[in-house]
Amino acid sequence: MRAPIPEQVGLLYDKLTDAEVLHFGYWPDPADDTPVEIAATRLTDLVAEKLAVTAGQSVLDVGCGIGTPAVRVAQTTGTRVTGITISQEQVKRATEHAAANNVSNRVAFRHADAMAMPFEPASFDAAFALESIIHMDRAKALASIREVLKPGGHLVLTDMFQRNPAPEGSPSLMAQMVDIWMMSDPVQLDDYPALLADAGLELVELTDVTETVLRKTLRLVADKLREDDRGLVPDEIIARLPEEEQARLMAFPDELAASEELGCLLLVARRPEA
Repeated sequence: MRAPIPEQVGLLYDKLTDAEVLHFGYWPDPADDTPVEIAATRLTDLVAEKLAVTAGQSVLDVGCGIGTPAVRVAQTTGTRVTGITISQEQVKRATEHAAANNVSNRVAFRHADAMAMPFEPASFDAAFALESIIHMDRAKALASIREVLKPGGHLVLTDMFQRNPAPEGSPSLMAQMVDIWMMSDPVQLDDYPALLADAGLELVELTDVTETVLRKTLRLVADKLREDDRGLVPDEIIARLPEEEQARLMAFPDELAASEELGCLLLVARRPEA
């Protein structure tokens, strides 16, 4: 299974700290026209609910980005949150974000590789990972997360998966996403039970959220591109496209949204009590 080099992923995200939204949104109603910035918060709140934590407990944010979800989880649950990222610049931006929201006493960030955690075993009551596992060797990351979870602790994550193969005779949009975003090789939804079992985790919930999360996010990205708003598609990502593909940029998110290839899943797992 191919996975990107963590340091290279870190360098990529060092260049993306100006982006305000680095996560998908959640729209439970197809007719909902909530902006992606608010819908992303709604997805964070859904994840926080599934963490099943109480005030004072400790939570690990695996791949914390610029800290927005970690701050939100701390504010809504009363927990202490530690965020880790492979990007040094994201650590700086996330730390500033926590300070601006007056939660520095309960939210901290550090530079770390999620596949080699710098924490003692059983350090956290729960953990979450919003789209970040796409950049990791999933087997190693899940085993590493399991090690730092306390018995009974929940892991909640979102991930992209190969929902269907590419149409015969057509280029694979999933393969293009893997190259552009430095993603690990895609998995299928049905791969996760075995991945969890091998990592020593129990499956609690596995839901295909493509329709309520992924498609709407991609459609809104397409809308912003048509308005010449590059806030959700930074220049650094555009530059990773081959020249012939850059000419198709305006249509690419629409193609992704309409494709049956890409899927998004929501997973809840737990470390067994014994």
